[in-house]
Amino acid sequence: MISKKIILCFFFSSLFFKGVSQSPKVIDTLKIHEQIRLFGLDEASLLFKSDFFSSIVFKNDSTLYYNPNGTLHLFEIQLGETPKVSKISNSVYKGHNFNRLLFIHDEIVYSYGGQGLFNSFPGLIYFDLSLKGWLEVDLKNYPQNANKIFNSWKIGNKLMVLLSHYSESENNYKDESYKFSFGEIDLENFQFTKKHEFEAPSINVSGDQGFGFYKGNYIYDSDLYTLHGYYKPDGSCEYRLFDKTLGILYRNSQLDSFECVNGFSYLYIKESSIYFRNQNGTLKSFEINSATTIRKDNFIQQYQSQVNKFDPYIYILLPISIGIVFLFFRYRKRNYIESNSSLQELQEIETKLIKLKASTISKNNLDTILSISHYSYETIKTRRSSLVNQLNEKGNVKIERVRKQDDKRFYDYKIS
Repeated sequence: MISKKIILCFFFSSLFFKGVSQSPKVIDTLKIHEQIRLFGLDEASLLFKSDFFSSIVFKNDSTLYYNPNGTLHLFEIQLGETPKVSKISNSVYKGHNFNRLLFIHDEIVYSYGGQGLFNSFPGLIYFDLSLKGWLEVDLKNYPQNANKIFNSWKIGNKLMVLLSHYSESENNYKDESYKFSFGEIDLENFQFTKKHEFEAPSINVSGDQGFGFYKGNYIYDSDLYTLHGYYKPDGSCEYRLFDKTLGILYRNSQLDSFECVNGFSYLYIKESSIYFRNQNGTLKSFEINSATTIRKDNFIQQYQSQVNKFDPYIYILLPISIGIVFLFFRYRKRNYIESNSSLQELQEIETKLIKLKASTISKNNLDTILSISHYSYETIKTRRSSLVNQLNEKGNVKIERVRKQDDKRFYDYKIS
């Protein structure tokens, strides 16, 4: 009888410790910060006090990685009564990877997107332990004109992403709308698959009406949900819950009742329950679906609605516009061919361009060769397009538009 009691006690004790091991350990930020200072890094670039809890990912319940927001530093932190901090990176760059998505997949640390220095980075990088540095992933089928990541989250072996694109217009900075693609990146074969694409007025992509959201000063990620915490000027915190499956960001009554975490206190998720551990180690919890929703933002639904959005006036104006455009271009094409596109002119232009084969020239230089630089802006665009098409059709010379390396809003022309 006694032996049975001992066996039962051992069984329930093992369950208890198993449960505890699945919860985050105490994170003594003071001791961690003291060790990080020993590396002699620029404190201003680390933003340790405000961003530490948004810049960590858990390898397991006793080990986490810390990548200070906006830098390529990477630390491995072993948690315990006395935490042990190791700097495992040689990278020091601080630039346009603020507010990136930091995550672990197959025990490899990844960073996706980010912005800063009046620029943005739309790619995916990973940390190579052997090199002690970050390398960029070559993503298959990824849009070459990707400009900025407006929203992203990891669920399973996939990244869900909303991309904005560089405009095809030569005066992109004056555009009143943005082009977007919503899709997924498979983290097994690193291939991008587009689900939807749409255009939206620039006024709709900022503030509360935006297509993404600020990730906050505190992030805790689980398989199906992510918790986001925001520090307020009065010292309090607000929390949001992001459902990765549905793409919905929630604010609810239960989350509003929790105070700011500091490492000894902690807010985390296990399965479909949210737990708050206070300073003394006491746990409070609630089921995610039991709380009253105060606000929710459904991002996937919002992206889908943009695809189907229409202006009723389009259906009135579209046939008229098409007719006018058709007649206009038919008239212009006929007159242009008759008066300006003679075979002799094309042969003279062709002779000049053949001498420039294997080189890249500016738009202005091309317009000079085509003898169209003295026309109005709209006429230049129309004549340039027509002449380039005719020359390419002849086949003796090929003119290809390529994006400028120093300013991707504009184009040069490659002659081959």
